[in-house]
Amino acid sequence: MNMQESTVSARLPDATERELLDLPDGVPVLSVLVIACDASGQAVQVSDVLLPADRQELEDTYRLN
Repeated sequence: MNMQESTVSARLPDATERELLDLPDGVPVLSVLVIACDASGQAVQVSDVLLPADRQELEDTYRLN
């Protein structure tokens, strides 16, 4: 069975991240890590994204069986 795992966490950015994202002091970031695996469990795609938390809205949809 193919699988995707997502982890979202919030934290304050370091100085370099704050500068790259043009964030004022005190604005947190969301760290989003997504790992997609094939049927054997081998990772086939990894995404690691850092987002300014004050500019995002996250939405998930799940199928319930």
